[in-house]
Order: sequence, then C-alpha cells, then structure tokens
Amino acid sequence: MATTICCSRHVVGSFRLGLTLIRHASTASITVRIPPESPKFIDIPRAPQEYAYKKPHYKGVLPSPRQIFRPGKTDKSTAEYIAAVTPEPSTTKTYKSPKDKALADWRSRQAAVRRQNLREGLTQLHQRKVRSDRRMTARSTFRQAEHERRIHEPEREDERLTNPSIIQALKRSSGNQLPDPDRETRVAKMKARFEAKEAAKAEERRNALHSLYMNAREFIVTEEALNAKVDEVFDHEWFRNYPEHSIWDKEGFPDTVQSMLSESSSSKRGNAQSPSGFIQLTKRRVQRIAEELTGGKM
Repeated sequence: MATTICCSRHVVGSFRLGLTLIRHASTASITVRIPPESPKFIDIPRAPQEYAYKKPHYKGVLPSPRQIFRPGKTDKSTAEYIAAVTPEPSTTKTYKSPKDKALADWRSRQAAVRRQNLREGLTQLHQRKVRSDRRMTARSTFRQAEHERRIHEPEREDERLTNPSIIQALKRSSGNQLPDPDRETRVAKMKARFEAKEAAKAEERRNALHSLYMNAREFIVTEEALNAKVDEVFDHEWFRNYPEHSIWDKEGFPDTVQSMLSESSSSKRGNAQSPSGFIQLTKRRVQRIAEELTGGKM
C-alpha cells in the first residue's frame, strides 16, 4: 500500500514537472501566475533604455586649480624661466667614503628627476592652457555669432501666418522706437528740474561750508589753545571762580513748549519789556534777514 502511494506521488510530481517544463518551453506568456492587482498583469513593452544613467556622487570637494600663468606676470612657459628655476649643479664635491658618495649620487638623481618633472609640467600645463583658451575662444565666438544671427533673423513664415491680426501701423519694426511727440518738452522739463535740484544742493553745501567757517573761530587748532583750554577746565579754582555746576547752569535750560507759546503771545501783544518778548524776537528776525542778505551764517 505504501509502495502504491509513493508511486502515485511520483507520477503526479512527474506530471506536474512535465507541465511546468512544457509551459516554460512554449511561446505563450507566463503571466497566468501574476495576480490581477499586480502592475505586471498586463504585458506592456518596455523602452530599450528603461533608466537614465545617473552620474555617481562622490563625497568631498576638489580644490580650485591654481592659476599658474597669470596675465601681466612673468611668462613661465619660456625657456629662460624654465632654465632659471631648474638650474643644473655648478660644482662637484669630493667625498671621503663610498657611503657618502652613494648618498650624494642618490640625491643628485632625485634632484634631476624633480627638475625634469618641473620642466615637463610647466611645458604641458602651458600647452593645455593654450588649447583650453583656443577652445573657449572658439566657443564664445560661435555663441556670439549665433546670438547675433538669431537676433537679426527675419520673422518665420509660420509665425507670421499664425499671429493675430494687427494693423501694420501698430507693429513695431526692429530697430525703430515708438513715436513720442512730447519727448522734447518732457526732456526740457526734466533737465530744468534736475538743474534746480543741483543748484539747491550746491547752495546748501555753500551754506554749510560758510557756517563751518563762522563756527571755526571757536575751534581748537593749535597746541597752545589746547593747553590753555585744558588748564582752564581742569583748574582747581574752577568751582570757586565759576559757580555753575553743569551746562544747564551756564547756558540755561532749553525752551519748553510753554515758554515758546508765551513768547509768541507776548510778541503778538507787543510786550517789549519782557526779555524773551518782542525785542528778542526782533533781534532774531533781523539776524535772519542779515544772513539771507549776506548769504551766510552770522
């Protein structure tokens, strides 16, 4: 009985394997094993380049190459410069022992290799710079010529036929400006306004310079005046000679709103007896009129 079961299992397994082999060997699609919810259930042909090539990313930043052949500096590509920076040994030395001679020979060979590398490096770097400059110049010239060609090329026929209907008089031809009949008048007004502003600025600067000149009489410009002012301020008898303790005691307090209003009202009433009344106001007005007539600060 057990033998019969084993044989039946072997037959069934062989039959399934045969079906599988036959199915795989046939030209029919094998999507029968893909469920309907899978995106691969429908066989869609794929493009030959399924994924674009992605440039690998490397960590770190390369330093900027140093500019060896700088304009306006010494030309390092000439034979004179190369001979000057890679001179040959001018003297020969004698050595006491073969060991010292062998070490000196090794050092001389290393120096010769360094000189050769420097010569070849300068020569090849200059050749590469010449090639890169020539290539850059050619590319720039081509781009400029292409830019000029595209700017000045006429309108394409398909664009002309598909453009909306516009009156020819309203179209702006290349190289011409839009009509501006009031341009001369507007430019004249702008010029006059600009000249007026410049004149006002010049007058303001002149007044500031004159005010500085008038106030410069109290400036300390010499060492003798500085010593005299220092001796006056830092004198031990200052508080005895001058009872003022602050600038408010010496110059007085600044005007308040109430004092200015009272001054204005007293000047309107004609109160000439008040020190801050009509007389002081008249003095200031006369001084202002004199400054305007003389053209400077008094």
